Order: sequence, then C-alpha cells, then structure tokens
Amino acid sequence: MLGRQVRIELTIRSSTPPEATLYGLYQCRGDLQKADCTRCMQSAINQIVLVCPYSNGASLQLEGCFLRYDHANFLGVSDTSLKFKKCSRSVNHDVEFYKRRDDVLDDLESAIGFKVSSSGLVEGFAQCLGDLSASDCSSCLAVAVGELKSLCGSAEAAGVFLGQCYARYWASGYYAELSPDSHHEDDMGKTVAIILGVLAGLAVLIVLLSICRKPSH
Repeated sequence: MLGRQVRIELTIRSSTPPEATLYGLYQCRGDLQKADCTRCMQSAINQIVLVCPYSNGASLQLEGCFLRYDHANFLGVSDTSLKFKKCSRSVNHDVEFYKRRDDVLDDLESAIGFKVSSSGLVEGFAQCLGDLSASDCSSCLAVAVGELKSLCGSAEAAGVFLGQCYARYWASGYYAELSPDSHHEDDMGKTVAIILGVLAGLAVLIVLLSICRKPSH
C-alpha cells in the first residue's frame, strides 16, 4: 500500500520563463483515512507557504503526510540521504527488547510502499514515497534500517527520515519526547519541530521537518 500519492508536473506559460516547469508530489501515510489525508495536506500546504514563502523548492514532512515541490525534476530519483533522526532514551541490557526490535526492523525492511509490523511489545512502520520503484524502495529502507541501528543504538523509540523513505519503531505504550538531531546543516533554510506525544486527531498535523531551497541570485 503506497498511501494516497499524487505526482504533478505543471508548465507555466510566461514571457519570462527561466524555470517554466514545476514538479510536485504529495503523499499521506498509508494508514490514514481519506478525510485525515485531506486535512493533513491542507495543513501542509498552509504551513509550507509560511515556512518557505520565497523558495524555488521546498519539502515539508508532517506526522501524517509529505509535500514537496521544485523546479528540478526529482520524481523517481533515488535519494537515501539522511534528513532527520530522533532517538529516545536507551534501553540497557534488555536482550528481549533488542530481539523484538530487530524482528520488527527486519520485517519493515521488506516493505513495498507502506508497512506496519510488531513483535512482542515492539511496534513500527515504514513507508517509501510512491514515485520509487520496488527495488529503489527496498534499497532506501535497507539504508533507513541500518541508520536506525547505527545512529540510535539501543533507543526505546526511534525514527529515521531519508530523502524518499522513513522507518520508525517504539516500545508498546511508549509516550515521551524524542531528542532531535537534525542532520546536514547547509545553505538551505531548515525548521524542525518534534512530536511531543501522539494526541488523537492532532498527530498528523505536527511538523517533523521542513526544507526550503532558496532562490539563486
């Protein structure tokens, strides 16, 4: 299940067309109902205009949906670069937890599109953007799972967001703030806000990551 996903290519007819084509993509988390997907995307559109008002390209990751636009054609182009990670406190010497976590991550690595997995008290889900091929999705998730293990180690809950996929896991009933660690600070404006807890009906509107590409001069 790829989630509700749409790709857009728009040609702007103008007497001054330095960049006449605009590419866009939006996608909701695969388990969202249509009404929640619509509400999430409305929020994403409103927020991306506020966060990146004068950008040639921008992307915004909410808890429940993703939105991106750019003058460069990014559709179908593999991107496994790390955009954002969050790791909770560590679980020390809990062999059973590590086993269950690895079972979940191994299962998520085989996802094609969106997948939910659980083992014992550990749960997780993963998703690729719908413009990826099955092989590119598998490759992206393999990198995401590897990053989760290497960057978050023994964390009780963790999430890794790459350019075109993400993977998350948590101990059942886990409810706490995750420590942010935004990666790759450069000349692109970046705003990060962290989920403080899952509140029914509100989580899909929490901003996880936004990236703005400033116009070239």
